[in-house]
Amino acid sequence: MGKKTLLVCYTDRGLRKMEEAARILAGTGRETVCLERPRGGAFLGEYWGQVREIVFIGAAGIAVRLCAPYVRDKFQDPAVVVLDEGGQFAVPILSGHMGGANDLARLLSEETGAAAVITTATDVNGRFAVDEFARKAGFVVTDREAAKRVSACILQGEPVGFYSALPVRGPVPEELTAVRDIGSLAGFPAAVLVEERPGRAGQIPAHILRLFPRNLTAGMGCRRGVPARELEAFLLGELEELGCHPAQVRRLASIDRKREEEGLLALARKLAVPFETWTAAELAAVSPVTGDSPFVEETVGVGNVCERAALLYGGRLVLAKKARDGMTLALAAEDWSVEFG
Repeated sequence: MGKKTLLVCYTDRGLRKMEEAARILAGTGRETVCLERPRGGAFLGEYWGQVREIVFIGAAGIAVRLCAPYVRDKFQDPAVVVLDEGGQFAVPILSGHMGGANDLARLLSEETGAAAVITTATDVNGRFAVDEFARKAGFVVTDREAAKRVSACILQGEPVGFYSALPVRGPVPEELTAVRDIGSLAGFPAAVLVEERPGRAGQIPAHILRLFPRNLTAGMGCRRGVPARELEAFLLGELEELGCHPAQVRRLASIDRKREEEGLLALARKLAVPFETWTAAELAAVSPVTGDSPFVEETVGVGNVCERAALLYGGRLVLAKKARDGMTLALAAEDWSVEFG
């Protein structure tokens, strides 16, 4: 999913409100795309999956009918908010927690004076929302049923266990009961377990929601023209060997000579992560773990591009340089913690 925010309006009054909302969102660093009076509903299919947020200026019914053919689930759908053309209400209608529609509605409320109409049960009842927490804190949710179970127990007032293998900062929410070891989670009807890697899938009971940090940088290089499918198979195979989930990859990184490499660009799109490139001089400022290749250094100006690119973000190397069929890969993990506000 892309990072853009799509705004749509259908009337003159709605156009003024859309322009106001676009200015507000642009001020937060968002890249906005504005559509005035689009015809039919096919246009939305071109943007669905390509934008992170959609703001409809107008009636909620129109937005619902337009979105209906494309809706999948809250883990994949963009955040969708309806802002009436009079600016009275900002209503999140899709992906309130996982997509951030509730937060988007609150932002529009704060900046325009519209009332944010939040209807998700945990918000209405003032309770801890595990899916929203995971999104904001940079954790991956892979088991949707376990997430639903945790939320249901919280809403019903049942105890929910909590254990983190990562450092915890801030007070644990009252809805969670912190325990000293993983084994203690078995006694709860639902539980949250935070780990760095998901390697032990079969050993964890189904009622436990496992969260993993989205903290991996994949430093990659390849010869020109390597297909995305080969790069993907290479990356996914090494992640599996490490016991990591693909969704833990936060970004792809390489040298700037590869900024237009279609295979790497396509892989980044498939993973819905940014592809960031750096100059040889910037990469040279980072020391690789396994040493340089004189041939690569002579060719591109710096050796061991993949390790340097992975380490440039301050993480620790968890996969030293691997090479296969004209491709190179290294993985670095940023230190992560559980931050409760």
